[in-house]
Amino acid sequence: MLIGICPKNLRGILNSEKGVEMFSFLEDAVNNYLSLYSLLFLIYAVSFTLISSLFHYKNLLKKSDDDFKAFIHYFVYFSLFLLIFPVIGIFLYSSHPLEVLKDLGFRFGNYKIWLIVIVISIPISAVSGYITSNDTKLKKLYPFSKNACRSLKTFIIYEIFYLFLYYIAWEFTFRGVILFSIAEMMGHSKSGILIAILIQTIISTVYHLGHPESEIFGSFVGGIIFGVIAYTTKSFLYTLFIHALIGIVNDTFIYIRYYKKNEM
Repeated sequence: MLIGICPKNLRGILNSEKGVEMFSFLEDAVNNYLSLYSLLFLIYAVSFTLISSLFHYKNLLKKSDDDFKAFIHYFVYFSLFLLIFPVIGIFLYSSHPLEVLKDLGFRFGNYKIWLIVIVISIPISAVSGYITSNDTKLKKLYPFSKNACRSLKTFIIYEIFYLFLYYIAWEFTFRGVILFSIAEMMGHSKSGILIAILIQTIISTVYHLGHPESEIFGSFVGGIIFGVIAYTTKSFLYTLFIHALIGIVNDTFIYIRYYKKNEM
């Protein structure tokens, strides 16, 4: 069809040996440069642009009188752009999508390290959540939705959405796709692993800009620690457990201390 509407000289080129070579070159270019990783990075570039602008919670809050609904919608968009669309891209591009997901940390990995991480992280997360719930700036920010604290039921519903839509998408993105894909492209060398850990740490820290200074600093330190844990265990599920536990425990302490007695 394309050839039928092309000028004669162009049709001649396309039908010639040079035309075949040109198409072969384009095919090779696509195969070499439009790799799975470049496709994923393209998806994330668009996704981060949208989730940081049109679908950011600040923009959603302007359109809703209920911050509970606004943040539930934000969590849905967050999961859609940073988890579901990339996974769809993997299934469409790769002939072995499940293997790709495993390589990107969607697996249990080293269970011995997992047990150590679980045992250590639970008390640390509890203490951390108790301490941070006393921070005046963090108390103003968390939970994101203040209307979620109007009753125990809405609080639990909110935290479930928070866990399954926000935290899973977050860890899959930073301690999954970004970390493991960069490490793979760098040949899993020591310098490549370090670069991968630093890049995912920097990007995740930048996303915290506008939050209290203590949280920005904590996200940088935590990003490095989580990156090491994820790469060592070959899985982001453990950092998901720790990250979500810290956030949900913090929300829970704030809810119990400042909202439960004043439930609407």
